[in-house]
Amino acid sequence: MRDPDVQELRHIFRILLDAYGPQHWWPANTRFEIAIGAILVQNTMWRNVKISIKNLEKAGLLEPYRMYIASSEKIVGAIKTSGFPRLKTDRLRNFLKFFENFSFDFDEMNKLETNLLRKSLLSVKGIGKETADSLLLYIFNRPTLIIDAYTKRFFSRLGYSPSFLKEKGKSQIIKAFKNDPDVLGEFHALVVQHSKAYCRAKPFCDKCPLSSICKLGSEYDE
Repeated sequence: MRDPDVQELRHIFRILLDAYGPQHWWPANTRFEIAIGAILVQNTMWRNVKISIKNLEKAGLLEPYRMYIASSEKIVGAIKTSGFPRLKTDRLRNFLKFFENFSFDFDEMNKLETNLLRKSLLSVKGIGKETADSLLLYIFNRPTLIIDAYTKRFFSRLGYSPSFLKEKGKSQIIKAFKNDPDVLGEFHALVVQHSKAYCRAKPFCDKCPLSSICKLGSEYDE
């Protein structure tokens, strides 16, 4: 087990970008839609969230104040495909109560310094580190790394130490990409795409673009 250096990380990014091209993440039309999607995608697949978001749009609820004043039953009915609809409705309401403090204005929230903004988001019941970092990166354009199940599996299979994705390694990756939120956002999207295409729970190492530098891939070739 080892930690990657800056050149390795940039090399991995180039391979993924060449293999899959720009991912144009986060897939949403508004910042509020990004926030809703980041909450709904917890413990489910994105394809399920897309249906919920379309249902919310049809119901006229993809606007902060309209969702804020809507009945819980109306929200529950719209987001059933995302799973745990009552729990996620509560989480959406918790976020909206928090958002009300900023007059439902992301520009007002964006005035907070990054560490304070992250701490504030984490104070909202139902928003954990992964969701908070998704909001920081894709709504507020702050340089951070989203550490989700895909990220953990990705680096583990490449042969990097489990401790790498703790704060030190997270900072190392952010610095490797020169604190550029656009690159960090693209990197995360590429890791997700690669994890869906090849690095699944049961991996497809044959023809994987990273097989030549992947510990699991080299073992597969043997």
